[in-house]
Amino acid sequence: MEFLNVLNGLEIDKLNTEQLDKVPALDLHAMLLVADAERIPQLIKKLSNEKLQALVDISSWDKDNFNPINFSTWMNVLLTFPPEEAAAQFKRINRQELRMFLSSVFDIQWLNHDEQYDGNPFITPDNVFILFPKEGSTEAQTAIELINISYLAGMDFGRALCIDAMTTSYSIVEEEARRFKEARLSDEGIPSYMDALELFHFEDPTRLLKSILKMVGDDKFKKSSQDKESLISQFAVVPRSYWDNSFRIDTGLVDDVRLELSALLTASIVLNNVANKDAKHIKEVAERSRCYFNIGLELIKENSTKSLSEVVQFVKLRHVFRLGFSLLVDLKNNATKVKAGIDVLKRPDIINPDEEVFIKALLSTIPMLQFDLVDTLKQFETLEQLKEARKKLSDIASRLVSIK
Repeated sequence: MEFLNVLNGLEIDKLNTEQLDKVPALDLHAMLLVADAERIPQLIKKLSNEKLQALVDISSWDKDNFNPINFSTWMNVLLTFPPEEAAAQFKRINRQELRMFLSSVFDIQWLNHDEQYDGNPFITPDNVFILFPKEGSTEAQTAIELINISYLAGMDFGRALCIDAMTTSYSIVEEEARRFKEARLSDEGIPSYMDALELFHFEDPTRLLKSILKMVGDDKFKKSSQDKESLISQFAVVPRSYWDNSFRIDTGLVDDVRLELSALLTASIVLNNVANKDAKHIKEVAERSRCYFNIGLELIKENSTKSLSEVVQFVKLRHVFRLGFSLLVDLKNNATKVKAGIDVLKRPDIINPDEEVFIKALLSTIPMLQFDLVDTLKQFETLEQLKEARKKLSDIASRLVSIK
C-alpha cells in the first residue's frame, strides 16, 4: 500500500484530477492549511467536484453544526478567481451550505419599491430582494460578493439562492445538510461525529475484557476481510513494522488489521474535532489514540489463551481501543477519589511534592503520566506504565485509609 507525502506540497502540484481523487481529503486539507495562498486556486481548478466539496465539508462543520465563519473562508478563496470563473466555482458548492451561509448572514426580504428603508441594506442586482445584515455577523461583505457573482452565473441561479435563503428553516436545512455531508465524507473514509463518539464510550474494564475474551472463537463474531481500496489518511496509517515489532500476527491478516486500525484512528481525529487543524494537532491525536489501542491489546494478550492472530479475527479493534481508553479513564476516576480524600482530610502534607505532581498529571483532561518533579509529562504508551501508576496511586490511597 503506497501513500503519497502530500504534506510536502511539491508533489501535489504535479497531480492531475484523477490522481488527486486518490489522495485522502484529510491529507489534502492539511496541505492546504500550510500552502501558499496563491497556489490554492490553481489546485482547486484541478479538484473534482466531489473532492472539493469534501474539503469544504471538513472545514465548515464543527461536529454536527454548520460553521458559517469557516465556510466563508472557502468563499473568499473562490472570490479570488476572475468573476466568470468564480461564478462557475460557486455552482460546484453544495446548495444547502450556500443557503445556510446566506441565511446566517442576512435577513432577506422581497424588495418593496414604494417603501423607504433605514440603514444601508443591500439590494440584489435584479432589484428583487433586499438584504439586511444580521447583528453580529462579520461575513456580510463576503456574502454580498457571493450573491453578485452568483447572478453572473445566471439570473435564475442568483434568484434561487436568495429565495432558498429567505425561506430557509435553518434547523431543518442544517439537519438535512448534515446527513448528506456525512454520506459524502463517508466516501472519503471519514465517519460521522456520532459514529466516532462510540469509540470513547467508557465501560468497566474488567467486564469489557471478559466480553472481548468470549468473542474469540465464536463464529458469530468472525470478521470479513477489509476493502483494500479504502482511502486512508497518512495521519492514520499504521506501518507494518508496528505489527512486526510489537505484536506477532499472521502476515495474511496484517493488511486487514492495518486498515481497520487506520479507520479507527480516523474516527478519533473526527471526534477530537481536529480534522480542520494543522498536521501537528492531527498527528498528536492519532498517536494518542494508537497508545489507547496499544494498552488494550497488551491487556488482551496478557489474559488470552489464544494467539493475537486469532483474537483480531473475532474482535473488532474498536473494542480493543475502548478497553485501553477505559483503563485510563478508570485510573483517572481513582485519582479523583484520592484527591477528594486528601481534600476532605484537609491534609495536603499527606503527599509529597512528587506525589502531588503525579496526581495532578492523572487528573488532566487527558490522563497523563509524570511520576515525580524530575520526570517529563508524557502520555501513557504501555500497559506496564499504567500498572506502575495504578500501584503508586494505590499506595497513596492505602496511606489515606490508615490515617482515617
